[in-house]
Amino acid sequence: MAEQKTIVVIGASYAGGWNLEKPLAGFRFINKGIGGQQSFEMLSRFEADVVALKPNAVIIWGFINDVFRSDRGQIEQTLTRTQESLGTMIRMAKEAGITPILATEVTVRSRDEWRETLAGWASYLLGKTSYQDYVNSHVVRINRWLRETAARDGILLLDFEAALSNDRGVRRMEFAQPDGSHISQRGYEALSQLTEARLRSASVYRP
Repeated sequence: MAEQKTIVVIGASYAGGWNLEKPLAGFRFINKGIGGQQSFEMLSRFEADVVALKPNAVIIWGFINDVFRSDRGQIEQTLTRTQESLGTMIRMAKEAGITPILATEVTVRSRDEWRETLAGWASYLLGKTSYQDYVNSHVVRINRWLRETAARDGILLLDFEAALSNDRGVRRMEFAQPDGSHISQRGYEALSQLTEARLRSASVYRP
């Protein structure tokens, strides 16, 4: 009997909260999500938490803490560092014979949608950007880079942003916990369904 293939998921709290005890598409998952981490911190443990485990593939997911923790005046430098960290993890995986899989980051919503709507209109009238829109604009920007990278390099992409967002690019209510940031159980179920479907559709990933 062939040994079951494995996929490591590396990320922050979103990844850490994903219950992957049951196999998806025949793969066993190892969750290496650590809450609060930025992409450069994920990179710093990539050798120990991914390469050393010798999985068949790795899902690289998570950079929203880079945006949350960046000074607004330094956001351009932060996003450049984010791309470099993600790109280095892709390279390290390939060099170790591990198939990289990219996942887009998910957008956020406010704690209270009604208040956010009023605040959003007020910000619009004042020519300002709400914090939610500020964060989401940078999430969308790096996600665009991830999609382009995946398409250019032939890397499987899990488009988590598209799976959980509404037509305004904001996380749908049922996919968010009350804080507007963390993912609800229904959200994780949607991500698991997407992941299983994408893995099954990509013949190269079949165990």
